[in-house]
Amino acid sequence: KMKIKLKTKNIIKNIALALAGVAAITAVGFGVKTIVDYTKDDLKQISLNYEVGNLGTDGKFVDNESTLYTKEAFGCYGLQIKPDFDSTVNYQIFYYDILDNYISSTSSLSDGFSGEAPVNGAYARIVIEPRNDEDGKISWAEKIKYPSQLTVKVNKNQNINDRFDVFKGKVMQVVSDIESLVFTNGLSFNEETFSWVDNERNSVTSTTVLKVTGGSTINVDLSSLRETHSKAVFKVYQFSGLPLNDNISKDCFFTHVLESKSIVLDKSTKYIILAFNTMEANVGFSATEALRMPSFISVTK
Repeated sequence: KMKIKLKTKNIIKNIALALAGVAAITAVGFGVKTIVDYTKDDLKQISLNYEVGNLGTDGKFVDNESTLYTKEAFGCYGLQIKPDFDSTVNYQIFYYDILDNYISSTSSLSDGFSGEAPVNGAYARIVIEPRNDEDGKISWAEKIKYPSQLTVKVNKNQNINDRFDVFKGKVMQVVSDIESLVFTNGLSFNEETFSWVDNERNSVTSTTVLKVTGGSTINVDLSSLRETHSKAVFKVYQFSGLPLNDNISKDCFFTHVLESKSIVLDKSTKYIILAFNTMEANVGFSATEALRMPSFISVTK
């Protein structure tokens, strides 16, 4: 057999390494492209109809000839707004819940925007304000010109019916992790009358709904509150699906919960609302404690 010289071997080795490097770079490039395409595929550009007018601090229409607004609200999950490089407008985003109740708005913006809506924010409207309009009135041509300077995108799958519900008149957003739970101080739910009760100083209740896996274990540890409380009740309202209904599968509660406790959810449970009540006269949860509630809870499967 013919022997290959050492120099020839090195040349072949270098060529092989170079080809491998090209293949690796190509693979990485393909991976990056896949990620970019995936991100692009998640969003869709939407065309909005703007009318002359404005929105006030209450989110309602205000007569104004110098601004434009979207009369129809649009699903704002995954909202991204990109102004043209030479844009001459500012814009403001107004958020609404599924009942079209105003929630809040951003400040006046001129740069690009990408952010989550506030809690219960299912829909949005946009106000456009020209920065250098000569006569202070929106003409027919400007009604087309100014909106064309903003590219608006949202998630293709808004899934409004899966992300929000109205339970006993209260709009509630569905969340998938403990950290996203929002607790409202002074609010409780009366399971006998199936109604919300406000101004209950001793109560704090989640006003977001937690999506869970049936049969999971809910762990609660309020031991860090022993300095301010001696006794509390922990309640879990379990639901088998959306929309939430009166058929609460189980009302689980523990007294003396100022220690570590755990409960196992029903296998059919898919959503839960959590509540805490202190059992001490005239001793309620503070606003700070209400904010800390998610840190006292964990879920294990």
